[in-house]
Amino acid sequence: MLKKSIFSFLILLLTSTQLLAQKSFLERLKPDETNFQYAGSIGFLSAGAGYHFFKEKTALSFHIGYVPESLGGELTIFAVKFQYKPFTIKLNDKFIIHPFNPVIFPSYTLGQNFDFKFEKPKYREGYYFWSSALRLHLGAGSEIKMFNNPTSKIKAISLYAEANTNDLYAISWFQNRTSTPFYEIFKLGYGVKVYF
Repeated sequence: MLKKSIFSFLILLLTSTQLLAQKSFLERLKPDETNFQYAGSIGFLSAGAGYHFFKEKTALSFHIGYVPESLGGELTIFAVKFQYKPFTIKLNDKFIIHPFNPVIFPSYTLGQNFDFKFEKPKYREGYYFWSSALRLHLGAGSEIKMFNNPTSKIKAISLYAEANTNDLYAISWFQNRTSTPFYEIFKLGYGVKVYF
C-alpha cells in the first residue's frame, strides 16, 4: 500500500545518517535527534527527527505516525512539535534528567473520514466549528538521558514519557466538567530518542 511505502521510506531516511552525510548541503539538514514513540496522539507508532536550538533548551521536530487497520482504521498522522526544556538535573557524568518539558504541536490526520473543513452541502456553516483532521496539542513530558562515548556518532540516548491533550478534548471537558474527570482528556506516549 502507498501509505506503508511512504512511511517505510521516511523511517529509512530519518534513521540513515550515512545517506545525509554524502553532501555538504545534506549534512546541514542532518537532524540533531531522531525518535521513536508509542502512542501519545500521533499514532500507534511514530518516528521523528528534530533540531536543537539555544544550547538544547528548545527543539523543533517533525513526526509521522501510523495507526494500523487492526486498531480501528488505518491512519497516517503528521505532527510538528516545539519542546522547551527549562530544567536539567545532573545525576552524574553519564545521566541527566529533564523533569518537566512543556510541548506544543499541531497534528494533521490523513484518512477518508478526516478533512480540514466539514463539507458545506452536508452541514450548515458553523455547525461544526472544528476541523476533523487538524488538532492543536498542549502537553508536557519528562526525559532521562544517558550520554555515550564522546567519540561515537551517537552522543546520547534517552527515554521519555509525554502527556498531552488537544483543543477538542479540552473544550469537551470544559463543557462537561461535572461528568468527565480532568485526567481523561490526556493521552500518554512513551519513546526513545537518539542524539547525534
